[in-house]
Amino acid sequence: MINWLKRLSSRFRKDTGNFFFEIKNITGFDPVTEEHYKLAFRHSSASRENQGARLNNQRLEYLGDAILGAIVADFLYDRYPESGEGYLTSMRSKIVSRRHLNQLGMKMGLNKLVVKKTSRTVNAKSIYGDALEALIGAVYLDRGFEDTKAFVLDRIINVHVDVSTLENRIASHKGAILEWGQKHKKEIAFEITGCYGESHNRKYEISMKIDGDLISTGSGSSKKKAEEEASRLAYKKILVHDNG
Repeated sequence: MINWLKRLSSRFRKDTGNFFFEIKNITGFDPVTEEHYKLAFRHSSASRENQGARLNNQRLEYLGDAILGAIVADFLYDRYPESGEGYLTSMRSKIVSRRHLNQLGMKMGLNKLVVKKTSRTVNAKSIYGDALEALIGAVYLDRGFEDTKAFVLDRIINVHVDVSTLENRIASHKGAILEWGQKHKKEIAFEITGCYGESHNRKYEISMKIDGDLISTGSGSSKKKAEEEASRLAYKKILVHDNG
């Protein structure tokens, strides 16, 4: 029994060491409070119960989202002094878009650290982008704003973000569809056609209609994400039609 406990303790220390080696490798500095980082990689599908509360990375994701937006806005303001508000706002939206953050999370290897109990289809949508925002929130709580800013600029933007490529990317397919509708005098409408799952892991289904005709149906973990997915699918159809 004693030997078994020693082996278990040794394995725990090894796993913990591996985790913090990965965190240091990603952020560039030693973590101080381990719980922030462990929570940052716990998806809602694998929530832990603690005195009636469900512990996952959603609160850290909320915090990281706000901090990332501020850092990116400051970065663009300094980098492009001649650019107007419209360009800066568009580029910020593209950098912090769910699609782009998910790609960044994969590039940074966050998929190896996320604790989840969900399908591959859901994985591809937003899990690793959410984890990246949660990690930024964890760094902020652990190290403060200046270290967080250094992490975002030195380890994310300067290494993984290609602004010139993003310039030609659509930041919001919903925005593009609504703009197209105004230009062509079309009525665009979104309708919730389904809502599934428990409150902590809910999935929405939303249909998009143009002048009353059903064009596409999208799904996502929020109404906003489902609308964006429906808009993306509709945009592809409209693009094919216009080019045809």
